[in-house]
Amino acid sequence: MNTLRLDFINKRAPYLVKENPHAVNSYVFKTDTGTEFVISLQENSAIVPSGAYELGINNPHHGRSPLDTKLKYTIFAIVEEFFEQNGDEAMLYLAETGDEKQSFRNRLFVRWFNTYEQRDKYFIKTGEGKMDGEMNFLAIISRITNPRLAEIIEEFDETISFLFDPVEEKTDEQP
Repeated sequence: MNTLRLDFINKRAPYLVKENPHAVNSYVFKTDTGTEFVISLQENSAIVPSGAYELGINNPHHGRSPLDTKLKYTIFAIVEEFFEQNGDEAMLYLAETGDEKQSFRNRLFVRWFNTYEQRDKYFIKTGEGKMDGEMNFLAIISRITNPRLAEIIEEFDETISFLFDPVEEKTDEQP
């Protein structure tokens, strides 16, 4: 992955973004309420075998994060810079699990993305399903102009259909 330019990000982000000194390709910022967020971009070939980078959005101290448009614009400043520096790469978003709020996180992220001013530059496809009985939500994001877009979508679809538990069919058995 090509290095992201903090000056580019901070010209667009309402919150001051800094490099995370504890991890590579990871960035930190604090919101007006003092909640710290860590945004990471790590290689993940498990879902898109030809390669993608997973966008991690983490609130490590579990601080309150009320609906904050500055948070949205800061995250999307990082996303924009990722694609400026790595245009033909794909980005995965996996809603964090563990506290039963992954459905909310997914809806919020997708809503943010669908109302994002630069939305027309990007392709997004979401997937959801149970994996080992737990609901998981994910999305693949790429520039519309990515020459690998069809391959990325095909790999994403194949992998999630394999990973997610089969849908249980309901039967209407009459006694």
